[in-house]
Amino acid sequence: MRIALAGDFDTYVVLGAERPRLLLPYRLSPGLNLLRGFQELGVRDIHIIIGTREVTRPTVEAGPFGTVHRLPCPMLSGSTSFFLWRRHLIHRELRAIQPDIVHGQGTEAEYAFSAVTSSYRNIITIHGIMSRVQRATPPPLFSLDHVPRWVEKLVIRKATDVICLSRETEKFLVEQGSPAQRHLIPNAVAPCFFDAGLRPRVPNGFSLLFVGNIYRLKGVVHLVEALATAQQELGAPIRLRLAGKTGGGAVGAQYDKLLRRRADELGVAANIEWLGALAERDVAAALTQTDVLVLPSFQETAPMAVAEAMAAGVPVLATRVGGIPDIVDEEKTGLLVAPGNSEELANAMCRLLADADLRRRLGVAGRAKALEHYAPRVVAERTLAVYQAICRR
Repeated sequence: MRIALAGDFDTYVVLGAERPRLLLPYRLSPGLNLLRGFQELGVRDIHIIIGTREVTRPTVEAGPFGTVHRLPCPMLSGSTSFFLWRRHLIHRELRAIQPDIVHGQGTEAEYAFSAVTSSYRNIITIHGIMSRVQRATPPPLFSLDHVPRWVEKLVIRKATDVICLSRETEKFLVEQGSPAQRHLIPNAVAPCFFDAGLRPRVPNGFSLLFVGNIYRLKGVVHLVEALATAQQELGAPIRLRLAGKTGGGAVGAQYDKLLRRRADELGVAANIEWLGALAERDVAAALTQTDVLVLPSFQETAPMAVAEAMAAGVPVLATRVGGIPDIVDEEKTGLLVAPGNSEELANAMCRLLADADLRRRLGVAGRAKALEHYAPRVVAERTLAVYQAICRR
């Protein structure tokens, strides 16, 4: 079977090279973990299609996971032109590849759009539900930020098969009246997170870790407020490390300013460590030095940070939104709270930090679930079975 995977991959890694240190660390996409699983299974005839500004003309090179097709992203070829030019380039590449199946990763840009409008058997994975995201954090009225949501609507209408990372995605497809067949398969987690679960924990007082882009959708202000309350309740300092970059543009800068001002007002600025964007191995290392992963988001489809923490044996404290309850079994692998509720978040934080046995129990159960469901080989086997079923139709 010849497989074409189109998505936002790290070109350095899929080509088998080290990412230059001078570049911002790239949080590897879930699609790469799927490739790792295919590699374990011995699947060889794979073509990886990536749009990147690193090239000015199409290039084809051999990589450790398959043949890598890098396509240029000319100026104004993105949301300004509704991704039509990029779709044209992908379709031209597919005609050269002649795949048995095309797997488009992400409905908000050109990849799933190109898959469902191609003449080949196809399947897509919805990574972020743009309609949900924009409902939680509406963009300005006259903004190109609306384009991904419009593209998503078109993709959902034309899709025949969809990999749903959570039941939240299944629910969304039903709401949209999509005729697509739904396949519930979670994201795979990178091996380094499972390896982190084998390392001894580094005790360093009370420590919390947040992983994700720092902007309003993630509820980081509420996390800072909860930190101040929990620290007062426990009567001991709590270290909070924020791993992620600040959201871009004026809105992102304004949120960053609000966050730092709130930390100053509450007297916890000295307890917060801003780590910036981290590569996955650095996130895995950070998890070995933390007591709890906290994700207080207002909307999530299937957050990688939560599954990665579970693989590393770290208990999770997150909000009861989107697909998080599908990953976190409440009171078994983590604790869930309402979004935007700093007091409830602080209470759960205190409960976890004050009870080492609870943390250990949740961490062990979370790791067991991750090994059963999120290992690359497991996810790749289930995905390959779906490919084969589609090709047999």
